[in-house]
Amino acid sequence: MSYRFEIIEKYPRITIIHQRCANGDLWATAKRTVLQRKAGAWQAAAEFPRCYPRDLFGFSRPTARAMRADKCNLYANKNGKLLGIRGGWVYAIEGGAVTRLFEIQGDCVLHRAISEDGAGNIYFGEYFMNPERKPVCIWRVAPDLQSWEAAAELPGIRHVHGIYPDPFNPATFWVTVGDFAGECYLLRTRDHFRTMERFGDGSQTWRAVNLFFTPDSVNWLTDSNLESNHACRMTRRNGKLEIGQEIDCSAWYGGTTREGLHVAFTTVEKGPAIRSNESAVLVSADAYHWEKIFGFKKDFWKPVKVFKYGVIALPSGEFSLEEVYLSGEGLVRLDGCSLKAAIREDGLTHG
Repeated sequence: MSYRFEIIEKYPRITIIHQRCANGDLWATAKRTVLQRKAGAWQAAAEFPRCYPRDLFGFSRPTARAMRADKCNLYANKNGKLLGIRGGWVYAIEGGAVTRLFEIQGDCVLHRAISEDGAGNIYFGEYFMNPERKPVCIWRVAPDLQSWEAAAELPGIRHVHGIYPDPFNPATFWVTVGDFAGECYLLRTRDHFRTMERFGDGSQTWRAVNLFFTPDSVNWLTDSNLESNHACRMTRRNGKLEIGQEIDCSAWYGGTTREGLHVAFTTVEKGPAIRSNESAVLVSADAYHWEKIFGFKKDFWKPVKVFKYGVIALPSGEFSLEEVYLSGEGLVRLDGCSLKAAIREDGLTHG
């Protein structure tokens, strides 16, 4: 079956949509302002404290991109408690107040990389350049955001890409880590990070950001700017790896709709494995065979390492084919702004 991608609404002043809550509310940021969308209306909820020197450069998109002035995270757990991360600090946000909790390694974490367990404990892993290869923490924050601890420390890697609950195995979480030879693995915990199993050989084939789950396999699109990227899946029963179709660029973000369609987005970065100037929207019924249905071209700002790659990000939370929220940077028509799209079966009309 073929699909088409349709832009429904544009939000030119919303830098990043971070989460879609179960009740349909959205949490987002515009620069350092925290926004909530309730009943279809955006309203300011709080402001992150200023970070210097980067906030001095937020007056234009090129300077904001160069200084990473808009980078941050928001995550609301099942108890309605809102966690924020910006400038290397973790915050509790409530009633307009922003309370500093604790400091982490790195500025913030990747999009859609924060998870929670059944009790509402929030988990995230540190993401930073880590040239000295210091141990990387996975943090656990209590449901009321009043206490926190390092749930695990991971030596011998660069950073954590994301933590993902397994929808087919309650209380199981998967962790993706990278980036270079001997650092790329999938990790699995079934006991809240007291112990972890490791899958993979450390090569670029196991370099993943997002994971897609089926009853029989754990799937991913590789995240490599160094070697050709592919669709991969690991059979749950025996850990067997299968390598499928090649894709033109590295893939960072993605998710699975309530209807069961898997959606992924490629990233235009710099390296021999990047063979397209478009960030693609890909869809798949089985998370292994993928079809491109749309693309956003990389914009002209160079060098890309300074002015950012071409990236499409998806917020945390459930989403449907009729309600796909995206944010982007470094792309034509999707830079420092967000949109709502729909993914529809090709050939069908909607009135």
